[in-house]
Amino acid sequence: MMSSVLVRHGLAAGLAAAALFAAPASAAITPAKGFVAANLPAAEPASTVITVTNFNVAGIYSMELLGDPLNEVYTILLAPNASVIGIGWDVTLFADSPSWLSEMVVSFGGTSSVYDVFLTPGFLDNFPGLETYSSGGIVDLVGLGLNFNVDADGLLRLEFFETFNDYFADWDGIWQSGFLSIQWSVPGGGGGVIPEPGTWAMMIAGFGLVGAMARRRRETATA
Repeated sequence: MMSSVLVRHGLAAGLAAAALFAAPASAAITPAKGFVAANLPAAEPASTVITVTNFNVAGIYSMELLGDPLNEVYTILLAPNASVIGIGWDVTLFADSPSWLSEMVVSFGGTSSVYDVFLTPGFLDNFPGLETYSSGGIVDLVGLGLNFNVDADGLLRLEFFETFNDYFADWDGIWQSGFLSIQWSVPGGGGGVIPEPGTWAMMIAGFGLVGAMARRRRETATA
């Protein structure tokens, strides 16, 4: 099942199934999850190498608001200044009532920008339960104006978070299974995919962005 919008810094672009947003800040680094890489035929000039990295989301908890130190954060080593040009997803999510599937989000960014693009597979699914979402392939971020570059360290940072916190210091949802596919390119050189030798670090909390982004939803059922 799919339903989706892609946005960065307030710029919205309709699509067939997920939400991507943007923001600033800094955060923690945790061990990288399992993933594999595969070279694709170049859709760009012959001097550009395009790679797709598939990141396994199975068992990742959706915990707190953006930037909270309890959130699960992962890094993937792409290549220095690599350009992230596409994102795909084929995932199964579970939201524990009263949490909603539409509140489960993952951010993508570099180590300095941290939050470049947000993906919400269950966008507009304002209900709990178990659902599967698929993009049906790689979504072209370049065409949507959402492509971005990682920093010279080559690290892509992912943070899994909630846009509304129903269970404090506990999980609201679980990314039960599936993969996120990250398409990235580097001019003239190959990319390798190497897991960051994970180290947990403290996270700086407090991002007012989430309150604005999440738009407080649940109102009292009785008039």
